[in-house]
Amino acid sequence: MPNPLPAPLKFYPAYCFPLSPTHNTWARLTAADIHALRERTGFEGQSLFFHLNHPIKWVRLVGVIVALDLFPTRWIALLDDSSGALIEITCGRPAPAPTARNENPTSLAQGWTGLDVCSKGVTATGRDVDLSGVDVGTVVKVKGGVGSFRDVRQMLLERISIVRTTNEEAAAWAENTVFRKEILGKPWVVSEEDEERARRKAEGSDREKRAREERRKRKRREEDERKRAAAVEEERRRGRKRREEEQARRVDEAGRREDAEHKDRRRYVEKARRSNV
Repeated sequence: MPNPLPAPLKFYPAYCFPLSPTHNTWARLTAADIHALRERTGFEGQSLFFHLNHPIKWVRLVGVIVALDLFPTRWIALLDDSSGALIEITCGRPAPAPTARNENPTSLAQGWTGLDVCSKGVTATGRDVDLSGVDVGTVVKVKGGVGSFRDVRQMLLERISIVRTTNEEAAAWAENTVFRKEILGKPWVVSEEDEERARRKAEGSDREKRAREERRKRKRREEDERKRAAAVEEERRRGRKRREEEQARRVDEAGRREDAEHKDRRRYVEKARRSNV
């Protein structure tokens, strides 16, 4: 009897994602898994991918660095985790100060612009990451997001640590095995009750968000009204001041004219008195 066809996957709305065991956690994947991740309509540009119907944003890999390229503002490593695929690990780095090239380097990093040229990286989220000691042949545990360059998947590095012992490497692979068996190996299922609770919670969050936005808008309107009222009052004050200054000027001019007329009358009287004498 032939095997039955697998049931079609059910993809849940984004408000259910917090219920997913892969949401907002470091999903233990392989390089081959990352290349096989799928995008879904409606989530473009969010760096959100899917394994089966599991939403995945952050991933963790364990493997050996097999190539390392250094550029003025970018660090790119090629990682082999024995999954049958390689993957680029990339992060930014500060532009190094110009120094003499080391013609006899003891490592790939030293062959560029100095002993500590790749000791520091800058992640896509702005975090500093320590790259010291990472070279070709180094076994590492890396964590980051998923991106693409020329339609080829990459990991956007966020954290990196050197795996220094075989026990540590074996423990990391054991974690991958458990994660795949218990989570990635089967579709994610949300009960109707949990989905309904998530929907109500999201709607409540949306209502609260809208209420906060309305409060912010109301506060801005009130602040604008206060500013307009203050501007009107200031214009009125300036108008009163201008009118008072104009009135004072007119009074002063009238006083000066009156003084001048009084002086003219006195001179006229004095002149007439002298003529009579």
